[in-house]
Amino acid sequence: MTVLVVAVLGVGVLVASSALAAAGHRTQAVRAGDAADAAATSAAAASVGLLTGSPCDVAERVARANGSALVACDLAAATARVRVVVGSGPFAVGASAVAGPADDHPDHGVYGVPVGHRSPMSRATRTRSCPGPTSTTDQGDTCQARRSS
Repeated sequence: MTVLVVAVLGVGVLVASSALAAAGHRTQAVRAGDAADAAATSAAAASVGLLTGSPCDVAERVARANGSALVACDLAAATARVRVVVGSGPFAVGASAVAGPADDHPDHGVYGVPVGHRSPMSRATRTRSCPGPTSTTDQGDTCQARRSS
């Protein structure tokens, strides 16, 4: 009986420690992602003059303030690409992020049909192609199905 209790307790401790290790790794991954996002955004802001200092120096300060180490920082025009690492040794977790201005010509489309403020199609053409019945409160921007009450 004692051997069975020890075996059950051993399996329980193994499962609990594995769950705690997985939770710790996930926490580190979230911290790394957040630090990378903040560092990339600050580097992009520094590249266009919103922050003072060299973009990669600013990114390094922000990464350090978020508990991570800046591993790489590349700048192309006003777009910053950074990589940070949180932790050390075998438990280190890295993350990358890119930040910068939006493209001048975004390709927004739904099923191959360009939509958005630069759409070559008229609003009436886009709304007529909506499948199914539309409600009387539909303003033409969406295909809103009627709700039965």
